[in-house]
Amino acid sequence: MAQLQGFAKPTAREADDLVTTNINTPGMKLSRISKLLVDGSEVTTDEALARRQKFAISIRCGADVRQSRTLQLAVLTAANIANRCFPGAITVQLEAGLADAPLLLWRNTEFSFGRALMELLGAEAVTDFPNPDSRILLFGNVAATPGALRATFDGWIARVGPATTVDPLPHRQYCGLSGVLAGALAISELFLSFAQLSVEAGHRTVGLSLWRPDLEISDPAALGVNVKFLPRDMWVLGLGHLGNAYLWALAALPYAQSPAPEVFLNDFDRIERENVETGMIFGLADQGMHKTRVCSKWLETRGFRTRIIERRFDSKFRCRTTNPDAEPRLALCGFDSNPARRDLETAGFTRVLESGLGGTKDNFDTISFHALPNPRAAKELWPDLTPEEETKHREQREHLARENRGYAGLASDDCGRAELAGKSVAVPFVGAVASTLVLAEAIRLLHGGQAYTDIKLGLSDLNRRFAATARTYGAEDLIGMEYSDAALDR
Repeated sequence: MAQLQGFAKPTAREADDLVTTNINTPGMKLSRISKLLVDGSEVTTDEALARRQKFAISIRCGADVRQSRTLQLAVLTAANIANRCFPGAITVQLEAGLADAPLLLWRNTEFSFGRALMELLGAEAVTDFPNPDSRILLFGNVAATPGALRATFDGWIARVGPATTVDPLPHRQYCGLSGVLAGALAISELFLSFAQLSVEAGHRTVGLSLWRPDLEISDPAALGVNVKFLPRDMWVLGLGHLGNAYLWALAALPYAQSPAPEVFLNDFDRIERENVETGMIFGLADQGMHKTRVCSKWLETRGFRTRIIERRFDSKFRCRTTNPDAEPRLALCGFDSNPARRDLETAGFTRVLESGLGGTKDNFDTISFHALPNPRAAKELWPDLTPEEETKHREQREHLARENRGYAGLASDDCGRAELAGKSVAVPFVGAVASTLVLAEAIRLLHGGQAYTDIKLGLSDLNRRFAATARTYGAEDLIGMEYSDAALDR
């Protein structure tokens, strides 16, 4: 492994003040990641954070990462997610000369690959001396070592499993989203093992095709096609956990021509401490700022154009469809509220791609994808809780807050503790996987691929996924859709 020479440590602002500082510090009442351990093991938030900080991961990169934008994206995705899940416990080892290799994604940036890693992790994390007790994660053509996990991809497929039995796939760069998926699945396996939620995680092989999520990855039809076109202008509705993941994946797509894509950013909220560890582009220094403005700056630094819409999405929201003020007809939705989701049906979009995540210790790793138009009406897709369900949920929150010692010191009264107990569990690799499903649907639209109206899966057991196919996309589906040429290395 190469010693890194001549790399100055980024300043706090250059590094987005991300995770060289503890994320779970006073000012955040309850980490959404630590809540999983609090609810499942009845540990305190301090104990949960201490466990996370001790789970060391060493990411090792082969020389072929130098020439593969998708491999670089997989590594950066894994590093970003891992450092939010296990703050300060991540190191990266690079083959000789790889630190100085050009960064092949995020146009308008002039970073080397090593500098991009330092911005995410801090300069001290890129090292020749990883923690000897760390779990090893391999990317690229790196020799297998006992106990290591390998993340690899081919076409639209991502695969993760023990390095002694999983060889690198051909790494054909058909669709860059497979890199995001590979990095996210790798950290998912490590986290599920860490949290003792799966005895198989880290010892099994998992995989998924974004071209045909209904098929096994061994099926030749799962490989997919070379991406020639990418969706151009679009809305991103909701800029929290899911919205951040959508933008991370979107920014890595290789748009080849001008004008740059324009992204309409819709949210009204400000960034809180808990958003930083679950959102893939927020940093600690962004607290108190509007989500739209931080996301806009992040995207524009990477060559995108943006519009900011800081108001609630409600039943009166309408997409403008007539010139000269016509707006994009494609929307990616990351809401966490069913009433807001129901209003998507009447907002005037040609196509809406939406995902929702589970929020408890038992289902936090589940992902539901829906596309509009959909055979089911919005009120059927996203119903309100019945009075009986509301009562049950309230009683569960109150019981958890009263009986679980982890909540004892988090608020001054029972109501405050119950409110915290009702918060959702959220871990960033779940949103990252969801982002690949959502954007993959938009890209398949442009390539005559299979249309999916509904997909549901759980990362604890990908074999139990469900994907409802409607038909293949045709020319009529492109009405109102704008697209750009893609430039991928083959």
